[in-house]
Order: sequence, then C-alpha cells, then structure tokens
Amino acid sequence: MNSMRSVPNERVGESLDLTTEFSPLREDELKQNYLDHRPCAVDVELTEMPPEPRLSEPGNDDVTDGLPLQQNVFNRAIGRVDSAITGCFKSNSSLIKRGVYLVLLCLYLAFVIWAVVIDFDRALALFIITILAVCFITYRLVKYKFGEVIGSTVGTFGRKFGSFFSKRKLVIRCVVYLLFSAIILLMCGLTGVFHSIVNEPERLRSLFGLLCMLIISFVSSKYPSMINWRTVFWGLWLQLFLGILILRTQPGFDAFNWLGHEVETFLNYTNVGAEFVFGPTPLAAHQFLLVVLPVIIFTSAVFALLYYWKVMQVLIEALARIMHFTMGTSGAESFATASNIFVGMTVAPLAIKPYLNEMTKSEMHAVIVGGFATIAGSVLAIFISFNISAPHLLAASFMSAPAALVTAKMFLPETKTPQTAKSASVQASKAPESNALEAMYVGATDGLKICGYILANILAIISVLAFVNAALEWLGSLVNIEALSFQLICRYLLYPLAWLLGVEAKDCMVMAELIGIKAFLNEIVAYQAMGEYVANGQLTRRSEVIATYALCGFANLGSIGVMMGGLIPLVPHRKSEISKLCVRAFLAAMIALFMTACVAGLLYDETQLFDPVNKVPMNNE
Repeated sequence: MNSMRSVPNERVGESLDLTTEFSPLREDELKQNYLDHRPCAVDVELTEMPPEPRLSEPGNDDVTDGLPLQQNVFNRAIGRVDSAITGCFKSNSSLIKRGVYLVLLCLYLAFVIWAVVIDFDRALALFIITILAVCFITYRLVKYKFGEVIGSTVGTFGRKFGSFFSKRKLVIRCVVYLLFSAIILLMCGLTGVFHSIVNEPERLRSLFGLLCMLIISFVSSKYPSMINWRTVFWGLWLQLFLGILILRTQPGFDAFNWLGHEVETFLNYTNVGAEFVFGPTPLAAHQFLLVVLPVIIFTSAVFALLYYWKVMQVLIEALARIMHFTMGTSGAESFATASNIFVGMTVAPLAIKPYLNEMTKSEMHAVIVGGFATIAGSVLAIFISFNISAPHLLAASFMSAPAALVTAKMFLPETKTPQTAKSASVQASKAPESNALEAMYVGATDGLKICGYILANILAIISVLAFVNAALEWLGSLVNIEALSFQLICRYLLYPLAWLLGVEAKDCMVMAELIGIKAFLNEIVAYQAMGEYVANGQLTRRSEVIATYALCGFANLGSIGVMMGGLIPLVPHRKSEISKLCVRAFLAAMIALFMTACVAGLLYDETQLFDPVNKVPMNNE
C-alpha cells in the first residue's frame, strides 16, 4: 500500500506508523481479524487499531457478544402489534380506567341490591358501608370538580352580605344562641331528661359538677379577660347534643350500639393471627400479652391503610369543619383535635406538621390538650378486654373532643391571630408510603412500637405501685394504721371530685380510687381495676358508665413524657415552650374528661335503656 496509515495508541497523542512497524502481511491479517469481530462493509478501509479482545473465562466464550440482535419477520410483526396496543392503551388510559371502574361499580351495586332484597337485616352492615363509600366518593368528586367554584361563590356571598351581618352582629349572635339553647332544652324535654331529674334530684350533682369544672377552668385561666365564650357555648352545646343523641334517643343508641358491636367483631379477627403466630394453647394463659397487644398491631395497620387511602382525612376534616364553624377555633387545632379521636396523641400532630412552626402558644396548648383528653382507636381493644362497654368508649372519645377545646381555650385563651383562623381547610401531610402494602407494613411496625411502650409502662407502673403500697403499709403499721396504700389515700383525697361527677354515694370511694390511679399511673391500670370492681359487684351500672367517661383519655403523668417525646422532635426550637405547656394541658385535659363524665351522669338513665332488637324502651327494674 502506498498511503500512510497511522493507528492511535492507548496513550493520547501518540500514533504508530504501520508502514515502518508492520509488514504488509501483518497488516492484512489485522484487517481480517477486525472484520471478523466487527461486521462492516468490505470496502471500508482500516483507519484505526481494533480494540483488544475482552478477556473471558474458559468455557464462557460468547461469539455473539456485541453483535446486534437479528429479528425475523414474525418477531418484527409481534413488535409492531405490541407497539400499537401499548400506544392505544397510553392514549386512552383514562377512558379505559373509567370503563373498568364503571363495570366494577355496576357489579358491586348489583351484589348489594341482591343482598338487600334477600335479607335486609343481614345486609345492614354492607348497606351502611356502601352509603358511606358513596358519600366519600361524592365528596371527593365534588371537591375535585367544583371545589374552587364553591369556594369563590361562598367568598362572594360572604363579601356581599358581610357588611349586613357585621352591623347586626350582636343581635344575630344573641338570636342564634337563644335558638340553639331552645333546641337543647326541647331535646331534653322530648327525651325525658327533665322527668328523670324530677324523679332523681341527685342528678343535679352532675349539673353542679359541670358548673364547677367551668369555674375551675375560668379561675385557672392565664388570661381570663381574653376567653372566647363562643367556644365555651358551642363546646358545651356539642357535648350535650351528642350526649342526648347517644344516651337518650333510639337512633343514637342503635347507631353506637351497632358501631360498638362491629368494632368488637372487627377486633376479634386479631385472634386468627395471634393463634397462627403463638398457637391456641398459650393464648388463654397470657391473655394480655398474646391477645390484647396484638390487636394494637392489627388496628394500627388498618388505620395506616385508611390514612393512605385518604379515608381518615375526609372523616377528620368533616369533624374539624364542624368544630371550626361552631366553636371558632382555628383550622389546624380543630383538625388535630378531631384526629386525636382516631389516632394517638403523638400521631395527630404529624397531620398538621406544616403548621406547627407558626402555631400560636394557645394553638399548641389546644393540640396537647386534645391528645390528653381522647384515646386512640388502636387501644380500644385493651379497654374492651376488661369488659368495658365499647359503645360508651366510642361516645366518650367523641364527646371529649369539643370539651378539650373548651378547657384548652379557657386555660390558655388565644391572644394572637392564628395562621388558619379563617380557614377550616387544612393541607394535611400526605402519607409518605408509596403503596398500600407499604402503608400496612409501616402501620404494623408502629403498632409494635406502641405495644412495647405499653408493655414496658405497665410492667414498670405495676411494679412501682406494689413497692409504694408496701412502703406505705410499713409506714402505716408504725402508727397503727392498717392497710395504708396509694389507693386508700386516693379514696379520701379525691372523694369530693367523685361526688361532683354524680356517682352514687356508696361508690364514691371506689370512683375516687379509679381517678387517682388514672391520673398518677395510667388509664389501662384504672380500667383493669374498674373491670374487677364491676365483676365483683362493687359498682352500680350508673357509676360504671360515669367512670367509663371519666377515665377515657390519655391524661396521666406518664403521658406528659410521651407527648414531649413525640412533639418536640417536630419543632425542636419550641421544646422549652412545649415542656411548660404540657403540665397546664394535663390539668385542662382532666377537667375536660370530668366535664364529659358530668354530662353522662346528667343524661344516663339505666331505667330508660333501649332494646336494639325490639326497638322499645325497657325497664331494668
């Protein structure tokens, strides 16, 4: 060859002269070797050195490595069909999804109608779930499609008639207060509350106790002149309305009785998993460890799944809007208080995490009080295992939510303008999980952590209580006082408080003991002791119901540390403020629970219970 050919070396900038360093025969061999490994046109001239062949293990030589995949006609036809189908699905994905959803919806509705026609009573639960699902889907669709239009329309209406209402604000407010007060009085008259008070004047002790709780809240207020009495009025109104609805009307009794029964049935499914893990034999020997605690894992996983599907957010938002509209509380604190009805006191603040930094001190106080004054749905199983009434536990948790806002806003009134003062809509934090399976996994692991916390606390508290009682008994023996114990001290110190709640005189000692155990130890030990007293016939039915409402909350000294541990990491720069607020919030939450117990003592009448089957009042005598 006459032309000069140079091949780049591995070192940049250097080249080799093939004419001087390779013979023509060597050059032809290189060209042939290159063509064998790199297929190309025969007439392409060699312009650079071929790459060194890759080393491979013996026996694993693949002569096709690096060669393009050759497709036959049949494979190419399949590829074209696949591309066409994929493109069709992508371009019509929305229409296809709607079609599939529509078919599934029609099949489900046909199944529901068939079940209802065959036996309505048997299909009642399915019918109610379907109604709730339809309401949920309708709400989401309306909010998605017409949310902005509705919001702008309401805003225009408010601006248009704002001046009219502002000029007559005092008159309109008085008319509204008188109207809704008349509604409560009418409900009391129609449901026999006045008749019960006339026949049993001792019920007035509960009414007097409710008044005393409000006076204590007012005296303990940091800024008494700043108390918003609208919040107080509507909080009491909601408590009384829920109490009359649940304890005095057939529909309310049926609803919560059915809900309590369904909750118990739902929680019993945990036994299947517990028997699979532990076997059926150990369950009876270790009821609390192997039956009660696994329920928390189960319910925690279910709640996490519902939160991922945004079902919980809709329910919580509905309750928060009611409290915001009536009581005038901010959207963030209303949402957090409503969340506490379903989730724990350390989980609820996560729902309003974007607002925690800018919350006023009064709002933060209300969030803490709401956590102390309610219980999480995941721990209901523990109380139910002690033979505590599930319907009353559910009612107590709902009734204590507005009471928590009342006492929170009386103990520490609002002195600034909250960020969400005018808006009930709160942008709650989205679930971080990417799918439903991950949500269940995270919920189950969170439930396991809660079980560990409960197990450790119960073990420590009962052990410390035994030591304290032994020490008190020894000290009492030195001065000839027999059986001196923590429970005995609580019986005498808290006797007036038990009397104010409306408990029968013979049960005041026991009730005072339960309050002391709940406040200084925790509610689990208190409910366990209450279950034993009920089983032994040491509490009447009326006192049992009042105790159920008074103990239904996380307010105890140990919960102060739990609340600080869950809330401070979210806003570490406010740790000093939170630590100071927790003690005041603990007292406010206890007052809120006692208010709920007073309402129950005023309204509950064991001679006017309803039979959920016969639908008529039945006499216990």
